[in-house]
Parts: sequence; structure tokens; C-alpha cells
Amino acid sequence: MKEVSGKGTFVVRIQYTQNNSWQGSITWTEKNQTEHFRSALEMMQLMDNALGEKTCAQKISP
Repeated sequence: MKEVSGKGTFVVRIQYTQNNSWQGSITWTEKNQTEHFRSALEMMQLMDNALGEKTCAQKISP
């Protein structure tokens, strides 16, 4: 499990609910970056990847 030292703010827009899951878009407000997702699991992976990028940059900084 990754250690996350920072926080992220995400805006989630659910556009459809099909196959017992969500489809929509997620915006990472700190970077003003928007991605589309096809399931709740994919949405969680996008969040995890975004926070993982942030923690890697923090570890590299002196």
C-alpha cells in the first residue's frame, strides 16, 4: 500500500449508471486535468494514480 502524504481535490460528475456502475468524468482540481471513466473501479484507479504522481514528486524534492 502506498503512503500518501498530500491530499487531492476531485470533482466527480456522474453522467450515467449502467451495468450497476458509474460512467462520467473526474477533474483533479489542483492540475485542472479531466479524465473520463467507465466504472467506479476505473474512477478510483484514476484518483490513486493522480495522488501517486503527487507523492513521487514530493519524494524527489529535497
